[in-house]
Amino acid sequence: MRRAVLINGLIRTPERFLTFLDGVARLGVPDLVLILSTWTGEMNAYPEIRARLSRMGGILVEQTPPDLFLPGHMLHQALTLDLGLSLLDDGDFVFKARPDICNHWDVLEFMAHAPERLPPGRLGPRFGHRVLNVGMFGAHPLYINDIIFAGLAGDLRRLAQISFLPGVKYPRIAPEQWLWSAGLLAGNAVLDAWLSVNPGLIFNDPPRNARLRQILAASPLFAKALAVQAILTRDCLGFLHPDPHRDDILDRASRHTLDALLWDPLDLPGIDHLKPAQLNTFVSAALTDALHDGLHRSSDLGELVRAAMQRYGGPDGARWISQDRNLLQQDAAKLATQLAEIDLSDTRPMHDHPGHRQRPHGASAWRVMSA
Repeated sequence: MRRAVLINGLIRTPERFLTFLDGVARLGVPDLVLILSTWTGEMNAYPEIRARLSRMGGILVEQTPPDLFLPGHMLHQALTLDLGLSLLDDGDFVFKARPDICNHWDVLEFMAHAPERLPPGRLGPRFGHRVLNVGMFGAHPLYINDIIFAGLAGDLRRLAQISFLPGVKYPRIAPEQWLWSAGLLAGNAVLDAWLSVNPGLIFNDPPRNARLRQILAASPLFAKALAVQAILTRDCLGFLHPDPHRDDILDRASRHTLDALLWDPLDLPGIDHLKPAQLNTFVSAALTDALHDGLHRSSDLGELVRAAMQRYGGPDGARWISQDRNLLQQDAAKLATQLAEIDLSDTRPMHDHPGHRQRPHGASAWRVMSA
């Protein structure tokens, strides 16, 4: 099994990228395949990077960028990822990052991992082997880091094969959710219903965030989506960074409600509070296990999630999800009506970068129906 480091996208911060390349060179891994996938002409401004790649035996692949912008440049992400993966065999183990967001310490941790063979997932097979990520937003299902991850090339190809349907069907879908839905969504009625009313991140607006938290904490659909993400995370995903204090984390997590783990600022290892959006980022496998296994204090939301875990977490989970499709649609319609009380028109995933065409504001079919 070969190992590869695939860096895709624009250079943006050349000094940082050169520091990264130096760090990878110091790791002294002679069989490591190094690939930079970027746009034609991008390297003309960076002759030193081109020379450094050449000295390291790295591979530079270039293509013409598409004349179409999606939120978060999703199409650009997918194309550069796909081009880099095209040079690799399905069984190659790949670390993926971006030139301006890369650290050789991540590569060092990647070298310590071996892809673990997975049994068939409880909710249907998704990846042949575990795909490693570096974190996710607990309160936003499928909001998984889309810049740094690792897995077998054959599995990562599924992420590169994005569908345009989510961008049309789901309002306020974030690039992270779009990318990971390519590998995890197919046929899942819970996630389909959730994304149909998916609220985007709200920044620097405590009153609206407080109301959003109140609505989500009482929503059966939100609880079911949390449970399904926990199941998929346990079955299909893993974490690139190790948990050095796993037992302590799980013990301390059990002293908090699920609501607190998702939203409250906590002095807890493996959790990072994003103050502008008033929610927590899970960067720890132990915290994901706390949600999956119900290792949190009782609360109304916690009990809804425990019930959903019991229904969907067993061997017949996929069948129960299929049978619940009508109920899930009703849950989505109710949640959409409640979310209509909050002005979500300026949430982050609704716009492209400044200077590019704005994506039209989506409208949930459920919101139209319930109007």
